[in-house]
Amino acid sequence: MLVQRIGGAPEKVFIVVKAGENLLRGRPVCFHFDGVNDGLDAFLANAEVDSMYVCGIADSDISSGDYGLVQCYGFRSDCYTINGSSESNNSGGMYGIASASSGHLVQISSSMGELTQLPNFAGAHSISLTTTDALRRTGIFIRCMG
Repeated sequence: MLVQRIGGAPEKVFIVVKAGENLLRGRPVCFHFDGVNDGLDAFLANAEVDSMYVCGIADSDISSGDYGLVQCYGFRSDCYTINGSSESNNSGGMYGIASASSGHLVQISSSMGELTQLPNFAGAHSISLTTTDALRRTGIFIRCMG
C-alpha cells in the first residue's frame, strides 16, 4: 500500500496489483478470487457481481501480467461514468459498477439519503451533470479501503 505524503495535495492511497487482464486507466478494478496467484490477480470490474470485490480505480493502463497501481482512496478526476439521473454539482451522487465489457461506473443514486449503506464511489465534481447514457470522465471520491 502506498500512501501519498501530506503536502498541498489531497490524500490518496494506492495498492499494487498484478493484472490478470489488461486494465484501463480510470476504470474500476476488482479481484477474482480464483486460486491463481493466491487469487489476487486484478481484473476490470465489468459486472454487477464484481461490486463485492472492487478494490479501486486503475491509476494507469496496466498490461496483463504486469504490476501497477490502483487508487483505493481519495479524489480522482478521470473516472469513466454514466449518470442515471441528473446530479447537481457537489451533491454526492453515488456510483456503482456497471455491467459493461469495458468497465465503468454508473450512477445508482443522486443523493446519499436514498441509500442504506454507502457505496465505494461518490460523485465529487464541481459541475452539474445531466442524465446521459454516454460515457464521460468525471471526478469521483474513492472509498474502497474497508
